Amino acid sequence: MTNTQTEFKSGANKISFNSKGIKLVGVLYLPEDFSQNKSYEGVVMTPPFPQVKDQVLANYGPRMAERGYVALAFDYNSKGESDSYDPKFRDDEDFPRKWEDLRNAISFLGSLPFVGAINGLGFCGGGNIMSSTIITDLRVKAFASVSAMMASDMMQFVDMDMYRQRIKAANTARQKMFETGEPVAHDYFGYTDPDYLAKNVNMPPTQLEGYDYYGTERGGQDTYPNFTNVLLSTVDETAPLNLGEQYADKMLQPYCGIVGSEADTAICTKVYFDKVTSEKEYHEIQGASHVGLYDKPNNISQVVEIVDAFFQKHGEL
Repeated sequence: MTNTQTEFKSGANKISFNSKGIKLVGVLYLPEDFSQNKSYEGVVMTPPFPQVKDQVLANYGPRMAERGYVALAFDYNSKGESDSYDPKFRDDEDFPRKWEDLRNAISFLGSLPFVGAINGLGFCGGGNIMSSTIITDLRVKAFASVSAMMASDMMQFVDMDMYRQRIKAANTARQKMFETGEPVAHDYFGYTDPDYLAKNVNMPPTQLEGYDYYGTERGGQDTYPNFTNVLLSTVDETAPLNLGEQYADKMLQPYCGIVGSEADTAICTKVYFDKVTSEKEYHEIQGASHVGLYDKPNNISQVVEIVDAFFQKHGEL
């Protein structure tokens, strides 16, 4: 079932659509000269894990609209403004459910009479989610990722003892939730700890950069009240099931990987990029870090220019 709204205007439009019976809330960014009688290319965007639509996607949506696209940002089920399968179990980072939400977001865009071809734009962990979905969804004609954690197996499985501990902890949380009917949650990164910096004085640059975004007003809950670092403790049961990396050589869509030249995580995009066999491009934003592509205006401008040129280069599959 699609959104009941029939009147759209230039700029940001609050919308909603259903995904497996759950109402998801999103924002549709429309070009300045928008007319429902014209046809525009669409862009469905997926945010970094575990963000909501109000953070990175709200920085990129208006910029894509300036380039003439209809850009969709949305909150996954149980996140942000979207409904949940159970009000008590919000902030459930269930990745297979996210795949379904993304498919229905694509369906929503495809139902709009003024949207023609559809593209995918994924950020950080959202790139991995999109790659896992569009392998079997050719309604998306081209796929670009930004600071994407595309090849995440090297992170998930590098230390099997640690992996075993994480999975067992998630399984224990699931069992407790089943038996008590109450949520079990924790801060996935630990950023809500007021002593986080003191306890991690020797943290690597990547970890410090994450805290500088999610643990401060820059990208945290003080600025984005619909966001939280506290997630259901079952997240590690489904995060490793993002399989895009294992099917990179089967993807039919052209791919564009964009990273910061100073990002330690760039290798996750590069390893994935090297496995892709369809037409592909790889770009580095000079001087930018991983999080620097989230909200730095100059970096955003460069990314949008690359993404626009890439999408325009590729027509229907």
